[in-house]
Amino acid sequence: QGQQPGMVVLSAHYDHLGVHQGQIYHGADDNASGVAALLAIARYFKQHSPRHTLLFAALDNEETGMWGARMLFEQNLLQPEHIRLNINLDMLSQNTQKQLIAVGAYHYPQLEKTLQQLQQQSSVRLLLGYDRPYWLVGSHQDWTLSSDHREFHKRAVPFVYFGVPDHPHYHQPTDTVENLDPEFYREVSETVLQAVLLFDAS
Repeated sequence: QGQQPGMVVLSAHYDHLGVHQGQIYHGADDNASGVAALLAIARYFKQHSPRHTLLFAALDNEETGMWGARMLFEQNLLQPEHIRLNINLDMLSQNTQKQLIAVGAYHYPQLEKTLQQLQQQSSVRLLLGYDRPYWLVGSHQDWTLSSDHREFHKRAVPFVYFGVPDHPHYHQPTDTVENLDPEFYREVSETVLQAVLLFDAS
């Protein structure tokens, strides 16, 4: 079975906030969880050949302005016209009522059918949203520009951003591995892998 046209880019940022006033901001959920899932999915596809070319990108300097993602394009490492989809992983392991948000279908409605299929298969509560402008939804959050997928969207590349809702450990020194939910994280990682499989098959 030959490769299908168009590349799928999976991304996750590996930077966090560092040390402030003597306190370490560990970033276990934000975003060691995304990077670990990225590596596990890469290992899976090393053993199971995908239909499309998959590029796994661990990116730096997301917290300071998406510089890692920006440089993919500004240094001509990637051409937008060669990419069919970006799947961005950012904060996957904090159990907030077993919710996982999939962002992007509002901007790219062609993704909705696959994400709805994923909803039926997922063991976590997969919610589509957080991607509509404030004038449509009032005070509801819009994550369209909130992580590395922003740089793909700015270049009209469809994206799906997977992440959990904000939680008390977000951008706090308490974002440590002890405060994660391992079983929920496993379920989320399996959901993201299933998403990649569904989009790869479409």
